[in-house]
Amino acid sequence: ISASVGKWNAPMLSSSSASLQSSQFLTLLPSGLGLEYDSNQKRYILAATDDFAERNAEWTSSFSNRPLDPEFGPRGRSPIEREVQLDVSSYLRFCISGAICCSGVHLVVTPIDVVKTKIQTDPANYPGALSGFQRLLEERGFGGFFAGWVPTTIGWFVWGAFTYSLTEFLRRLLKAELGPLAGSLEVPIVLTASAVGAFFGVFLLCPFEAVRIRSVSQPDYAPNPIAITARMVKEEGAMSLFNAVPPLLLKEVPFAMAKFSTFAVATRLLFEAFPAAQEDVRLSLVVSLMGGAIGGVAAAIVSNPGDATVSEMKKSKTELSAFDAAKQLVEIGGFPNLMRGLPLRMAFYPLVVSLQFLVYDSVRISLGIGSDDLKVYLDVLGGALRDGG
Repeated sequence: ISASVGKWNAPMLSSSSASLQSSQFLTLLPSGLGLEYDSNQKRYILAATDDFAERNAEWTSSFSNRPLDPEFGPRGRSPIEREVQLDVSSYLRFCISGAICCSGVHLVVTPIDVVKTKIQTDPANYPGALSGFQRLLEERGFGGFFAGWVPTTIGWFVWGAFTYSLTEFLRRLLKAELGPLAGSLEVPIVLTASAVGAFFGVFLLCPFEAVRIRSVSQPDYAPNPIAITARMVKEEGAMSLFNAVPPLLLKEVPFAMAKFSTFAVATRLLFEAFPAAQEDVRLSLVVSLMGGAIGGVAAAIVSNPGDATVSEMKKSKTELSAFDAAKQLVEIGGFPNLMRGLPLRMAFYPLVVSLQFLVYDSVRISLGIGSDDLKVYLDVLGGALRDGG
């Protein structure tokens, strides 16, 4: 049973428990909370002063939406809820979770990615999504939809392992350094952690993306990814695998920032609206799916200019710099040309990001590093009451 204090649900105590240990109990409460006898219910309840929420804003802002145990048991809310210190084993499991979610999902949606790349690199023959699917099927058959699947899978496996684990590490590091201020700085923390993770991850992903785009835009360029890589290095130099780093940074860094921050905000709001979802694994995964879809929409929009520029640079052998490629796109079709392929990406990335977070959370839970596994619940109040009784 609970009493409402602002947006916080405070527990009620039975009269027997309260009368027995009320003095010990009261010493554990913040200023502004006390026991009051309710004659209608014939029991003691927690009561708060009118200015309690305002006077204890910093303390109450750190609460999660997890329902309170009526006796402040081990599932109680903050401040008796703390994240555990993670070790190397935990971060290795974050690596595995990120690698599986990114590589697996990108492999499944490779056909959409192939058509998207065709629209960006050959708009004359692939003007739209539906006509693009039909033309690719006629020209290359079913196998054409999985062009470049090998560099796609390997590249995103490496990217996911590195970026997700680094983002988790930085997010926790920043929260620890900021202390009580972290509760009000959730979005800036996530933005910073995801931006740094994506920045360094781009250097690992770029060679694989270069090979993937070349295999899609020129299907007969070489028989396999290794041969494509060897020919590109021989004809264009080793740096041809990395010269798309600048536009890829303009694509992946905003993409990651939008993806992680929008997901964090969306899931927090969803959990506030449906607090029971935090106590049910299946419902929490549905929240992950919905939050990921919203994050995917935002990420697709902010990253499209960088994506179009990378495709323009790597579709064939060229000396174009990132700036020249973007300028060429604008000269051909104006600034809207930088958003070429966006309708398909608006369908593609909500699917990709929602599935990524769904798989990521599922693997995390199976590996023992789900949200609840990474928290310690201190039975302070419940223990005090039992000891006194």
